[in-house]
Amino acid sequence: MKPAVEITSARTTKKGTDARRIIQFGLQYGIYILFLALVVAMSFATSTFLTWSNIVNVLLQTSVIAVIAIGMTLVIITQGIDVSVGGIVAIASAVGVGLMKLAGAPWWLGMLAILAVGVLFGLVNGVSVAYLKMPAFLVTLATMGIGRGLTLAFSGGRSWFNLPPQFAVLRQGYVGPIPASIAVVAVLYVLSHVLLSHTTFGRRVYAVGGNPEAAVVSGINVKRIILSVFVLSGLFSGVASVLLTARLNAFWASMGTGFEFSAIAAVVIGGTSLSGGVGNLGGTLIGVLIIGVINNSLNLLGVSAFWQDVARGCIIFIAVMLDSLQTQFVRRD
Repeated sequence: MKPAVEITSARTTKKGTDARRIIQFGLQYGIYILFLALVVAMSFATSTFLTWSNIVNVLLQTSVIAVIAIGMTLVIITQGIDVSVGGIVAIASAVGVGLMKLAGAPWWLGMLAILAVGVLFGLVNGVSVAYLKMPAFLVTLATMGIGRGLTLAFSGGRSWFNLPPQFAVLRQGYVGPIPASIAVVAVLYVLSHVLLSHTTFGRRVYAVGGNPEAAVVSGINVKRIILSVFVLSGLFSGVASVLLTARLNAFWASMGTGFEFSAIAAVVIGGTSLSGGVGNLGGTLIGVLIIGVINNSLNLLGVSAFWQDVARGCIIFIAVMLDSLQTQFVRRD
């Protein structure tokens, strides 16, 4: 017969293990539960929340951040960070719209210029981090400032309106019942998911983020992977700039402000670890939708815009806290 002490110890251990499993389950699937809870709560709070027009409105409002978050996910998985994305959105739009308005360039050249500026900034960030060994946060903070400054210098602080009619396709066009810009976001997420989850490049991204030293030993060109994810982040910021410019049919100097924080929050809420090596685009999309639903809910409930800023700050705080808890209770095992 086993001593009572051993039996009690075994029961205590079992209870501790069960509690840990519950915590792990909550941390792994909590975002999906939270998203469903928000939707259910708002469907009871206001009858307009689940209407098709409001659902489309939420998707349109989150479309730009959703695109930026794709590139941010790739960067964070490799243990990086990119806070320049909002500045890239602004300067890319300034260059593209400025070419069309001031130089009379055709619409397609303006659109290509927007994408090219995004890639150029991504290239600068990637080379600085991968080859010059500069800290990602400080590099992208600097390029964010450069982007903001160049935006004001290039535009003179002016706003430009009434873009060429071809931009209206992204603003007014539909693919069946779905607005064209939402369809573009859906396609980008499918393609990016395939790239990240079903290609050699994607496996190398995870390997670099999980253990850079082991990745080098296994023959992975770590510098090239880091460069690639920053270039992709710049490209997705350029695409986001096109979508935002088309949706608003305008450029203004302060566009893109705060986009970096919303994108980082969405990515981390979605389960991508700031420590690298962990994350997926499905979780990122849910994170984007959670932020979109919260913002939309506050608007429907008539909450002041000042409190919306407080809510966004709380979301970022909670996102970082969840990442820390996941590291302690889930990924450590």
